[in-house]
Amino acid sequence: MATAGMMKKNIDYFLEERVGLFIPASGQCKYATTPNHTHPAYSFVYYFQSVSEIIIEEKTVHYDVSDGKCLSALSPGIPHQEPEQEDFQSYIAIMIEKSLFEQTASQYLEAIPVFRGERFAPHPELLTLLKCFMLEAGEYEHKKREYLQHLSIVLTHLLVRSLIPCEEKESPLYDRFEVDYAVAYMNAHYSEKITNEKLAEVVCLSEGHFLRVFKTVTGMTPIDFLNLLRLKKARIMLTDTTTSITEIALKCGFHSSSYFSSCFLEKYNQTPSFYRMEFRSEG
Repeated sequence: MATAGMMKKNIDYFLEERVGLFIPASGQCKYATTPNHTHPAYSFVYYFQSVSEIIIEEKTVHYDVSDGKCLSALSPGIPHQEPEQEDFQSYIAIMIEKSLFEQTASQYLEAIPVFRGERFAPHPELLTLLKCFMLEAGEYEHKKREYLQHLSIVLTHLLVRSLIPCEEKESPLYDRFEVDYAVAYMNAHYSEKITNEKLAEVVCLSEGHFLRVFKTVTGMTPIDFLNLLRLKKARIMLTDTTTSITEIALKCGFHSSSYFSSCFLEKYNQTPSFYRMEFRSEG
């Protein structure tokens, strides 16, 4: 078994005896462009961006991952290839030994289908576990292989569970945790530039899935929630400090005092300066 956490042929790879992870690192993997190549293992690809072309059994397939279905599946022996391209592709390729996958899948499925590039929504915990696997493989190499073996088994279970219809794997409690984590991040970094993409990355969800989960739990979009949080922080600063309104706007993540004032007026029906003056007159 090769050493885990190394780079070879433009890829980073992390290996256990029955599971391997491969990530493009400095260009397109040359093996991936080999025409009609196959794998003896089950292969899954976790895409972080839409893909224009993959050739599977000589048919061109396009992957649009905006619907949250960013995990593709391929059975052993299915010929495929990536067309050569200049654009960098961001994904994690996961190889699972045939016997391990089928033994695990038999606990969930009456019959294991042949996968020909079908897309699935990944289990919410899958990306987090992939990161754990990479860290464990890269940091400890062969010193703590037993733990890495356990991670391989759990990883295979999560991949199989990703193939189960969505209604069987919905987890409102998990969604609540992820939203709470995102809100905690907002509270710690509200003065910085925060995007939906960044928040989704923080909680290890695809952007589309994160937006749906956040709106379901809070009734608001992440950015609307963030702006409300910033306004509440600003209102406290207006009453507790002598900091100028421009400084408060910037400290609370607003790109200008005029935009801050506009948002404040819309929310509280008064300008920041009038709110501060009124609070002080009451005091």
